[in-house]
Amino acid sequence: MMNCPVCKTSPLATTILEPGLVANFCENCGGHWVSNSQYWAWRNQQSEHPPEVPAAGPAINSATMEAARLCPQCRRILIKYRVGRNVPFTLDNCGECGGVWLDKDEWATLKTRNLHDDLHAIFTEQWQTEARREESRQHLSAMYERRFGAEGYTELQRIRAWIDQNPHKQEILAYLNDSNPLEL
Repeated sequence: MMNCPVCKTSPLATTILEPGLVANFCENCGGHWVSNSQYWAWRNQQSEHPPEVPAAGPAINSATMEAARLCPQCRRILIKYRVGRNVPFTLDNCGECGGVWLDKDEWATLKTRNLHDDLHAIFTEQWQTEARREESRQHLSAMYERRFGAEGYTELQRIRAWIDQNPHKQEILAYLNDSNPLEL
């Protein structure tokens, strides 16, 4: 019998997450455990040419402090991975057996973003690198918006786009960097 990695003692019940996708469900917290073998059996039915099983990407540390979650299948520590693509949560993956823990409503969110059948890709190094880049862009954008105000930052973005497409970009930037461009 498997127990929920969040609730620790709640037993997981078998459920159907999608037609053809058997998962385990925690009635207490609403989370789902999707075993690697069940996921790939379902995924292979989704297209004529299923992707290869990728090697796991690097482990990602969570920004929040919480107790380590243990894999309900093999009892190893689950590793957190960023989803990215404006999805505000991480997924827990077992580096040993490849299973995935989804907290309540995470599968539904992935499905609405059409990411549910790319679950395997989220754990790759390429996906994680792009997720970190996206997170950095969002932090910088928020910082600039706080510094310049929403209206000012929008105007700066418009100006930057104009400069970037202008054939005289380098001269414009040199002009803007010159402390007094009209004095000789």
